[in-house]
Amino acid sequence: MTLLSELSISNYLCSVAEKKPVPGGGAVAAIVGAEACALQAKVAIFSSNSEITPIVESSIKTQKKLLELAEKDSKAFLALMKAGRKSKNYEELLIEAARVPVEVLRISVVQVSSLKTLLKLGNLNLVSDIGISALLLISSIRSSLLNIKINTKSIESIPEDILLAELLAEKALKELESLCLKVEDEIH
Repeated sequence: MTLLSELSISNYLCSVAEKKPVPGGGAVAAIVGAEACALQAKVAIFSSNSEITPIVESSIKTQKKLLELAEKDSKAFLALMKAGRKSKNYEELLIEAARVPVEVLRISVVQVSSLKTLLKLGNLNLVSDIGISALLLISSIRSSLLNIKINTKSIESIPEDILLAELLAEKALKELESLCLKVEDEIH
């Protein structure tokens, strides 16, 4: 299977739309987060403040990690399908499948501080890109939450690290919504 990161955008979209199990929503959530990071890097590159320089490298590194997680999500889902519901380790596989979107969520949450910095110190000619990055992160986080819930709905004892993801997401989503409002104020 060709790596998602090696596909053209058109081929990636066709791959998502195919009648195949992967890539699915988990991979898409990770890629949406990667797109948010790409926009952050763009804003940071066009900004002259030295405090923003580390955001370029960090955003590019995070973007690559999210693309890796898109692949990991597909592999986890395929392992789950291959094993089947009657498999002895099915619950373990569900937990592993849930841990991928937890990681996507955590990485997306970390990006909030970069966006705040960009809004405060970045090139405001690209303020809409900051807002779009925030909206993409909201989508990545909410999508990850859906994937966590679908993978854990039949698990009797959900590991604490997975349960904590929802609390982490709530705070970040509020901050991102607030940031979006600030972006809109900047535009008006």
